[in-house]
Amino acid sequence: MANEKDANVEFSSYEIDAVGEILNISMGSAATAVSELLNAKVWITTPQVSVVKAADLNYDRLEPAICVKIVYVSGISGQNMMVLKQDDVQLILNQLMGNPLVVSPDFEFDEMNISAVSEVMNQMMGAASTALSDFLGRSVNISTPQSFTLDDLDQFEREHFQYDSGMVVVAKFMLSIENVLKSEFVNVMSVDLARELIAGFGVDLSDGEGKGAKSEEEVKPEPS
Repeated sequence: MANEKDANVEFSSYEIDAVGEILNISMGSAATAVSELLNAKVWITTPQVSVVKAADLNYDRLEPAICVKIVYVSGISGQNMMVLKQDDVQLILNQLMGNPLVVSPDFEFDEMNISAVSEVMNQMMGAASTALSDFLGRSVNISTPQSFTLDDLDQFEREHFQYDSGMVVVAKFMLSIENVLKSEFVNVMSVDLARELIAGFGVDLSDGEGKGAKSEEEVKPEPS
């Protein structure tokens, strides 16, 4: 997994792996929730995690894109920004509504469709938050996700990624929905939120070797 450093932010390879494992556990529950919602098998792969400069974020492979903002209101503090391809979101909505699984150039992400996306993400990230609650040993809750089209990348970064360190933690996932799609989506969070998750993993942040980490048996998700 990639690991970029600067003078202000430093993650060991173990800490990067810890973030990936935590996200893997939470997204496993999210996949189950989406599977039930869409009545189709859903897989979300273990993510590739990196620490990068917010100014270097690039979504070329996902454009045109939809962004979903998830804010944690209890248990942990911070927010996740999830970025998905608009075409993928359209296919997910078509599956949800029983429409033909085709991408239409005339499709509009109007208020009704944005609301539908937010509800799908509410179910998905609500399940992920429940998994985090079990993992961290305290209740984790989110506000209703907000969905919007990602039209201006510079404005998007100014509004959501103005952190003192200038760095963010990026996790890239592959999403597969049986007979619907196989594609990539990206999750972006602050370094502070990532460190809060790492602390819950049992990693001693003062020790680059990650002493006190939970064993693989303790963090392995239950088989579905």
